[in-house]
This record gives sequence, structure tokens and C-alpha cells, in this order.
Amino acid sequence: MRTHSTDGKAVRIEARVTSLTGIYWGTLAPFEAKDAHDELLKSIEGRAGAELMTATVFDRESGAKCGRYDVAVDARSGDGCGMYRSIMLEPSTGEIHDLATPPLWYQYKDPEDVVVKVHKFLTDMKFFENLDAFTHHAIDRAEAEEKGQIH
Repeated sequence: MRTHSTDGKAVRIEARVTSLTGIYWGTLAPFEAKDAHDELLKSIEGRAGAELMTATVFDRESGAKCGRYDVAVDARSGDGCGMYRSIMLEPSTGEIHDLATPPLWYQYKDPEDVVVKVHKFLTDMKFFENLDAFTHHAIDRAEAEEKGQIH
């Protein structure tokens, strides 16, 4: 299981999952493939020279860290993809889960543009208002995959 890498420190969220009605993110910074989610790496497979960047996401109301946007850009094609990720601690079991949306692809003008487009897509589908449902679905699915019930 991977942890978020932010300024060399792991970020683990140990709070109950609540809806987020407003978020903001910091500046995009480069990060290494070893810290990328497997689905992001699969998504850019075969794209030589793709750059990876990440931005920490904060809850607008409390200022608490609540995840990150990971972005991969291919300057040669003008394609960029991004995903929202969050590390969650399941209080009942103590298990840590690396939850991520699927990578979403867009044409972009700069890497920040990818974050804006991913954020808009997720906001339009009310993802942040329904974060608890996503979390429970993702955790249940991961547990079923580990048990061999889903391939």
C-alpha cells in the first residue's frame, strides 16, 4: 500500500469520511513513479517522457489535508490525465486504503489545466458530496478483489 508523499512526509487521514463541499489545492510539484498509483502508471504506459506532478488538496472549511490530485502530462501529444487520491485509515480494522478515482484524460494547455478539468468533472458528478459512498464502495471492492471474488 502506498502513502501520499508530501514534502517527504506521509499523509494519512484518520478522520471519518465526510462530504467536502469545497476544496482547494496547492501548487503542482513533480513526484516519482514509485509514488504513483498503479492505475496512473498503467494509463501512461508507453508514453516516453510523460511527466508526473501532484498537488495536495485541502478542505476549504477546515484547511485540513484531504487528498491530492496526481497528474501525468505528455507534452508531445498535449494529452494529460489526472486523478484524485486519498489515503484512508479504516478505523474498525486499522487497514490503510489508497483510494483513487480512475485517471481522466484531457487535452491541456498546462498541467494546472488538467487539475481544473478533473476537479470540474468530479464536482459536476457530486463526487465530493458523496465521498463516503465512494470510500465504502472502493474499500468493499478492494476487499472482494483480495479474496478473489472480483478479477
